[in-house]
Amino acid sequence: MSKSSSSVKKKEPAALPQGYALCNALVNYFILVMFVLFPVFVNLTFNGSFPFLHFDRGYYGIRHQKYSLFMIMAAITVIAEILLLFTEGSQKIRKKYNLTDRKSIINKLSFTDWSALAFLLTAAISTIFSAYKEMAVFGEVTVANNTHGRNNGLLLFLVYVLVYFMVSRAFRYREHIFTAFAVTSSFVCLIAVLNTFYIDPLNMFELFKDDEKVFNDFLTTIGNKNMFATYLCIALPAAFTMSVCTKRLVCKIIYLVTTALCTAAIIVCDSDSAVLGASAFLIALLVAYSRDILRLKKYFLGLTVMLASAKVMSFIVTASGGSHKDLSAIPCKIMESDSTFIALGFAALVTAALFILDFKKPGIMLPKAVPVVIISIIAAAVIAVLGVIIYFSAVDRESDLGGFERILRFNNAWGTHRGVMWIDSMKIFGDSSFFEKLFGSGPESFYFKFQPYFPDLYEFGDGSTDAAHNEYIQYLINLGIAGLCSYLAFTGGALARAFRAVKKNPVALVYCAVVISYMAQAFVNIALPIGTPLFIIFVAMCENAARQNAFEAAEPEAAASKA
Repeated sequence: MSKSSSSVKKKEPAALPQGYALCNALVNYFILVMFVLFPVFVNLTFNGSFPFLHFDRGYYGIRHQKYSLFMIMAAITVIAEILLLFTEGSQKIRKKYNLTDRKSIINKLSFTDWSALAFLLTAAISTIFSAYKEMAVFGEVTVANNTHGRNNGLLLFLVYVLVYFMVSRAFRYREHIFTAFAVTSSFVCLIAVLNTFYIDPLNMFELFKDDEKVFNDFLTTIGNKNMFATYLCIALPAAFTMSVCTKRLVCKIIYLVTTALCTAAIIVCDSDSAVLGASAFLIALLVAYSRDILRLKKYFLGLTVMLASAKVMSFIVTASGGSHKDLSAIPCKIMESDSTFIALGFAALVTAALFILDFKKPGIMLPKAVPVVIISIIAAAVIAVLGVIIYFSAVDRESDLGGFERILRFNNAWGTHRGVMWIDSMKIFGDSSFFEKLFGSGPESFYFKFQPYFPDLYEFGDGSTDAAHNEYIQYLINLGIAGLCSYLAFTGGALARAFRAVKKNPVALVYCAVVISYMAQAFVNIALPIGTPLFIIFVAMCENAARQNAFEAAEPEAAASKA
């Protein structure tokens, strides 16, 4: 067989070799805390009765608890890293990264770095000129004994940018961090499934038995089901993609178990945003792995596990005899559909075929036309769906669409009345001054800007809102065009740079999958210091992979020039 053949044996590359020092260890421990402690952290009470640890306050202040933990841990780590850079022991680090003068530091700033700084600068300008300064700085304010805001103020943005610079420079890949994240995610998802069937092992609902909304809409140690959906759009792509990348059998089993439990959790979470995020990363990975049989077989194995988990959940739900929380969103419909059986059978057959093919012809590479065909099919499907939505929204507004009404016809009721929030938000933006169009009305000011439109929410059972339920519209109103563009440049820039590093560092695709999944679900969800801090860490990991790739590539050139 010639070397030019498409079936030339291909050795799977490993993660890039990376140096490890105290500054790297500090950041890795910070990430480990964020992956293991942060998702399960709530207000604990210690007493003498089994199981000794009690979540006696349940969901009271869960957002503030996680916000405080993140801010404290980030501040401690950032301060420690800064102090370390000014010690004698850091001279080698500073020399290694050429951090000896201001000019060298500026020269090493990437497009993503500048975008992060631009985002922070925009938020600062927006805060300075905001009519709601307390809200803009702290992301929360109390008016007439009512608290408004989600903590997304300038202070949190500052910490996000500091964490980004810290992780993007000092993180070093170690698989045990992701294995620990998978184990924690499995625990969180298992509790969510149990909660759905009215089993409360952590005693989280004890204080909310008479509060129907909390009892129905809150799950596990994350909180509101939409916030749990955000978490799942981080945990699932991380576990799924790590199951493809890992070379350790035990770790692969852990990742696949986590994939199964995350899929079950998406169903009980009952939030359409999780399906949007999961679909986005699965499509991206299919394109990325489409030529490589070695990874494609592992991809379809993970997909088979996801579909099998969905059907197992359908059996459990049926066996429960209706003794579970209401499940009515798209994930439940997928679970109940007979088509899922067909998809499961197809995925299992493809998985078996790919394993056999890889066994007989190890490392075979499919033609370059394969990803092009897949992208074309996906693009055609997306265009078709958008065309149907436009048709039923602008041309045929009368036909009865049944259960698909809230998806295929965009109006005030679209997407559990997200439509009215988006439509009114565009009115707010259109009526804004030139300065507010450019820099917004200040971080977390959406509540005050949307007040005149509260009556539009009454018919849907809502009295007010402090979020557009679309992160991008939220940034547009709060931080203006400059804020939204810098945010997209920041996240998109890191993603693009990481994709270029995937060829030499396959693990970079793990970070990309998480970023893609989060950004997809953000179209219909809210940024909160419950899921967003984890997202920022993965954005920073994308930049870290790109920087490590560039650094490794530069070392041989530097050695050659010295010779």
